[in-house]
Amino acid sequence: MMRLTRVELRRLFSRRLTTVALLGALILTGLMLFDSFQRAKPLSGAELASQQAQFDQAHKEWEANGAQMVQDCLTAQAEQQKTDPKAVFPCDQMEPNPATWGKPQAKFAEMMPSTLLAGSALLIFVGFLVGTSFVAAEFSSGSMANWLTFEPRRMRVYASKLAAAGLGLIPATVALLGLLTAGVWLIVHHFNPTSVTTTKVWGDLGEMGARTVALALAATLAGAAIGVLVRRTVAVLGIAVGYLVLVEGVFGQALQGARPWLLQLNVTAWLQHGATYYVDSCATDAQGHYTCQGVEKVLSFGHSSAYLGLLVVLALGLAALVFRRRDVS
Repeated sequence: MMRLTRVELRRLFSRRLTTVALLGALILTGLMLFDSFQRAKPLSGAELASQQAQFDQAHKEWEANGAQMVQDCLTAQAEQQKTDPKAVFPCDQMEPNPATWGKPQAKFAEMMPSTLLAGSALLIFVGFLVGTSFVAAEFSSGSMANWLTFEPRRMRVYASKLAAAGLGLIPATVALLGLLTAGVWLIVHHFNPTSVTTTKVWGDLGEMGARTVALALAATLAGAAIGVLVRRTVAVLGIAVGYLVLVEGVFGQALQGARPWLLQLNVTAWLQHGATYYVDSCATDAQGHYTCQGVEKVLSFGHSSAYLGLLVVLALGLAALVFRRRDVS
């Protein structure tokens, strides 16, 4: 088994698509760091002057019309409370405040979670793509049938390909996550040297990084399994795009109550250790007005773990059954 896995690892990294996918991931990681640099960079002298002029103008308008603006806000709040008694508008916070005007200083604890989430999604997709193409190409080229003449024990071949696809991408995933995290920290520390990152923040980011590696591994294995089932990389990508557009986009918006059973939200809930989403709650009030408001819902980490785990197990099991019984020629 180890010998087969070593052979498959060499085959994995000899493929052009693997190299292109990893280089693409590295380039996109660099673009994320550039975006973090732009967000962390303080305003220039001209931009500061422009911001100050805008603040002065806003404060001047407040001095002239502030009382009426607060009254209008309170009136709108009272109107909203007829249908939503808990509605509270920030009417006492409307006056322009220099402390909240302009661009705030960059903070690692505020920038990194969203950046890490984007980087995680990228690495999960790369794992899925590499895993799919690695196995599907063996079928489309006919080399799978040739390989089985040397090693006829199909389950050993199947397991070795899954192991190579999964293990081969773990170092790259860890390295890119480390590069992204270190890069954002250095950028923030450069522009805001006094910024302090607590142990809790590092611990939360470390846990999210570990979950990213685990999910990227699962996506790679699932991609390899789907490659066994579909046998064409282009077909798998077409199915994936169709799912995202039709199911996640159209179906997910039309039937919001089904969102806990969609893949994208469960991936987010796994990475963030739980996620919130909103569904519209509509009703007709006593005056006959039909109104809708967003209601916050929570998707738990346990739900996403069970959902994603079941999908991966089903994909691996079905692919093993098909590979064992179906003709590969």
